[in-house]
Amino acid sequence: MMRILLFSLIILPTKLIAQCCSGGVPMSNNIGLPSAEKGVLQLNLNYDWNNLQNLKSESSSLNDNSRQRETHSLLFELGYTITDRFSVDLFVPFIRQERTITSSFGSIDFDKTQGLGDIVILPKFSFTDKITFGIGAKIPTGDSDRSDDGITLVADLQPGSGALDGILYFAYANYLNTRPSLGYFGNVIFRATGENDSYFGSSTYQFGNELQLIAGVSDRLIISKLQIDPSLKLRYREAGKDFFDEAEFPNSGGSFLFLNPGVSTVLSQALSWQINTSIPIYTFVDGTQLSPTIQVNTGLLFRMNLKQKDFEL
Repeated sequence: MMRILLFSLIILPTKLIAQCCSGGVPMSNNIGLPSAEKGVLQLNLNYDWNNLQNLKSESSSLNDNSRQRETHSLLFELGYTITDRFSVDLFVPFIRQERTITSSFGSIDFDKTQGLGDIVILPKFSFTDKITFGIGAKIPTGDSDRSDDGITLVADLQPGSGALDGILYFAYANYLNTRPSLGYFGNVIFRATGENDSYFGSSTYQFGNELQLIAGVSDRLIISKLQIDPSLKLRYREAGKDFFDEAEFPNSGGSFLFLNPGVSTVLSQALSWQINTSIPIYTFVDGTQLSPTIQVNTGLLFRMNLKQKDFEL
């Protein structure tokens, strides 16, 4: 506990009340490509922007606009269906983290990092056409010791976590018999976090375990020969407390509920485009933290059956 206190007072004089609720990296709610037939290769390229500028104490918003966090991420996801039931996804993020703190005197403290994040490998098995289960790992490929002006930045500003995490993935999808174009779906994603044992050289840091529950509906509309797929989902995220040198780190962890409206459209036989937003409707953080304001994700999904010689882009 004494090391945490010294860390807070000496190294993080402004960081404690600017703690980010997520560690910055939009990984868990982006993994998991849709099911596909045997021999289908999928490539998903997305841009993800996450803005955090609502300072909260538990569930109460504070009248403080001096702090802001932004994460810009370019997300590559590659998936291949090896058999009718078995597939493997590879998730590769490139991340830029930004933090801005404006003092009462008008001076601005701006920190940033960017680079390759932690890669995720997720093998998946489809028990039926409706149920998919996956178990994978987040590999610490991203840097976790970046510095600014010679001072190592704190954990949630780093491109990587410096730890090996385990990931459990479950997906369910079905359609209404009375309206086959209307689908409903659910996802469960759990991340068991590992420990970075070289944090600030000789200390340890561990992000809290994370659970996400997602439920939603989607439909298909044809407008002047254009296929439009609107969707709406609720996403609940539970983040456990972080640990510094095996003691609970203050101002970390919380519970979050988001509303996610989105839309996608088919551009060709092999290519589709999507955009969705994430809007917080309930937030409860442990202590005082910056919480999400809005998140926008947009990108292209390319699909090709390698067993077919011809395909139309």
